[in-house]
Amino acid sequence: MESATATATASSTTFMPNVYSLGYQVGRFVHTVWKDASSSTSTSRFPTLGEIWNFSRSFPALYKTWWIDLYTNDPVHVIVETTLLISIVYILVSRSKDWRELEKEKLTESEEQDLLLEWKNHARQPLAPSTPANADDEMNDVVVHAMHGRTMEITTSEITEKRTVLNFATFDFLGMSAALSSNTHNPVKQAAQEALDKYGCGSCGPRGFYGTVDVHLHLEKAFADFTGTADSILYSDGASTCSSTVAAFCKRGDLIVADRGIYEPLLTGVSLSRAHVKWFRHNDMQDLRRVLEQVRETDQQLKRPQNAQRRFLVVEGLYKNTGTIVPLDELVALKHEFSYRLILDESFSFGVLGKTGRGVTEHFGKKLMHDAEIVTIGLENSIGSVGGVTVGTEEVVDHQRLSGSGYCFSASSPPFSAAAAMQALEQMKKDPDLLQRLHDNRTYMYEKLKAFCTKLEDLLFVTSDERSPIIMLQVADIPETEYLDEVIFLREVVRESLSRGCALVATGRHIPSRADPPPGIRMVVTAAHTFEDIDKVLTVLNKSVDVIMNRFHEESKE
Repeated sequence: MESATATATASSTTFMPNVYSLGYQVGRFVHTVWKDASSSTSTSRFPTLGEIWNFSRSFPALYKTWWIDLYTNDPVHVIVETTLLISIVYILVSRSKDWRELEKEKLTESEEQDLLLEWKNHARQPLAPSTPANADDEMNDVVVHAMHGRTMEITTSEITEKRTVLNFATFDFLGMSAALSSNTHNPVKQAAQEALDKYGCGSCGPRGFYGTVDVHLHLEKAFADFTGTADSILYSDGASTCSSTVAAFCKRGDLIVADRGIYEPLLTGVSLSRAHVKWFRHNDMQDLRRVLEQVRETDQQLKRPQNAQRRFLVVEGLYKNTGTIVPLDELVALKHEFSYRLILDESFSFGVLGKTGRGVTEHFGKKLMHDAEIVTIGLENSIGSVGGVTVGTEEVVDHQRLSGSGYCFSASSPPFSAAAAMQALEQMKKDPDLLQRLHDNRTYMYEKLKAFCTKLEDLLFVTSDERSPIIMLQVADIPETEYLDEVIFLREVVRESLSRGCALVATGRHIPSRADPPPGIRMVVTAAHTFEDIDKVLTVLNKSVDVIMNRFHEESKE
């Protein structure tokens, strides 16, 4: 303390006397001039120009003496002050130079008017674009007016009148969102109508404030009971379910090891978490082992204990973008071996896989909350409603009620959609034939696809799993397709199929992002379809491929 005081005193004694000296000289001159002016008979009390000139001539010498004394006593102060002064002068000079150049380049009034007129006529953008922002967006001009299970009513820019087409484009695996072809009465829609009459449209508030209705709690309990977990939490949107869940548990400093094939909502959750992310090749368990072993080696090099960092595996049960199924047996074995937690999205596998439709965990005989700690389920596919749930332990669920952004800040799910989800879940339990019909249609589709691909001389081939109702067809790498633009070709095939009465989806973009599926044709078979529908869609697809291939060959000759 004494040394610090001494240093401060020494510094003040070296710097302040110089300041006082300069100030004293200036003050002395002013006092002398003022005194002389007061004692004189002159009416002026201000110094004359001669006196000011004499002082100005003597001031540089006085300032020089002060500066030399200051440098001798405190050189560090002088160096810092000089550097700052030079920097300020440089900034002022450089900016003034820019200003001068700008003044030289200033537009004339006529040029300004021309630019304003050009902007008004050409540069202003409409509030709603009349054409798609991305030229690769598929089927942008299709408008769906009504859904009737296996069919839907549409219009397009080419088909202005409503037209009914076979629906192989949506993920309504069990036909819950519309009446099945064999039954005009739909209990799911009836439950939604009754809830709408009772509760109204919605509370328009987050669950944590005034948005919770008893039907929300009933649905959460129903899913917890159905999946055999301790609790569940309901989100009002299927996409925000998995993105909010991942971001609620994974934070900065944590580690996420994720499959490269995950779809956009999961990818959004991984990005929002700000955790450190490592990727492994899609469904490649050998590559996953390689990544996990690299992390273990890094731990050993840094002498970091394994439990010093929270670590998660993030995968889908049934991948939306590829129609493939996660090899859960191998994945869970690696999870336990390397001590990771598993975040599993069952949005597309729930109601599809497993003896009773409980998803990929049931299909592989795995136990929730042990083999998969956090499981998300979308209600917008097999359940035919809106929203999603996350099931798990009480700690997993309670944590999200305060940390799940989609739960805390979004308006709660409308009571009628929750009631519809409860009824759909009840239908799954009551009517096992629904799942059996889906399996039969899926099996029939893959059997027919083998003959279909042979007939096309392997122009298209199946890349999805035969256990998946999401069927992906991709262009084969053969001489006939060597110079084919796959994205345009597939989009034209789908458009031609639509004109022939079958709605399919073309995937892929010319400049894909990580969340985009590869170029292909996606068909979704559901429990509402019939064998005749499957025969028709493959016949239409075959004709459409022939028409488009011939068109491409003719254009290439020209």
